[in-house]
Amino acid sequence: MSADVKIERYFCNSCGQKTKHFVRAEHETTDHDDGDGTSFTQELAIVECCGCEHLAFVKRTHFSEHWDYNNHPITGEPQMIPLWDEAIYPPVTYRSPPPWFEDLPDPTLRDISQEIYKSLQTESLYLATFGSRTLMDRLIVLTVGDKRNFHNGLDALVDEGKISQHERDTLAPVIEAGHAAAHRGWAPTQVQIKTILDTVEGLIHRLLVLPKLAEELEEAVPSRNGATNVKVGSEVNISNKIAAAPAVVRNVFEELEQRLKTLGDDVSVHRQKHYVAFKRNRNFASVQVYNRKKQVRIYLNIDPDTVDLSRSGVRDVRQVGHYGTGDLELAIKTKKDLDMFVDLFELSYQNS
Repeated sequence: MSADVKIERYFCNSCGQKTKHFVRAEHETTDHDDGDGTSFTQELAIVECCGCEHLAFVKRTHFSEHWDYNNHPITGEPQMIPLWDEAIYPPVTYRSPPPWFEDLPDPTLRDISQEIYKSLQTESLYLATFGSRTLMDRLIVLTVGDKRNFHNGLDALVDEGKISQHERDTLAPVIEAGHAAAHRGWAPTQVQIKTILDTVEGLIHRLLVLPKLAEELEEAVPSRNGATNVKVGSEVNISNKIAAAPAVVRNVFEELEQRLKTLGDDVSVHRQKHYVAFKRNRNFASVQVYNRKKQVRIYLNIDPDTVDLSRSGVRDVRQVGHYGTGDLELAIKTKKDLDMFVDLFELSYQNS
């Protein structure tokens, strides 16, 4: 390393703390006001973390009248320290999404959570608090249905055994914080928003994420006869589940895949962690494989209100958390079941 490389301390998003950074490039400009003798200085720099090599862009600004006054810690002499406003791009991430974020079994919850974390990067604590309230509202809908207000929703969570009375009491100030942010102009501190998000995300993880991950775990746990659907040590994902599927399930999936792909030349297939997405302009089918239940589930981009829900294997999942997108669920066990749903496959494709 060259001896003249400048090193400064900045917050590193990758390391999650302030670290030493190489200053790889910098530029400074100063504008003077001849009328009152003041000036405005701006420093621009590209910096690289000395540890993880993460790159960032730093902008620092200083108005000539902004100074801090104190005494030198050794000599005791009075000194003036310039006060700089500093901004880092990408913005500083003081709180990262939880590691199970990609396992959220509901795209709406995932979208709301993404917006909350974007608002935290710009210190928009009003939006983050109100967003947390919206997360709770969506969680209630997914677990006990639309109860029209938070009070009824929390009561329903307790009545159906989803949460205890103690947890309901813990959630009360979190809900009230959301009301205060929305209606009374209140914003929490960073410590308080951490408490709010810890509480809400903890509940989402327990009520929605863990049950879905338990279904995935079931596919990997050996049965009493020692058989297992997924190789020991393998990650439980859709590709491994398809590879390890019983012949009847794999045949149904392969036939379904072929039918969906032939709906149009513009169909593309994308294997996600938990499901296979079939896309036109957007996803029109999300397919999951359940080896132990010996069935394939497909979620379609169709308004359930326009479909005869009395048809066998058809379910409205607007208020049910699931991986992938689509409000209409079809449960398929045999190739004959596929013949019953040809019209729905085509409709979802056209809607997308």
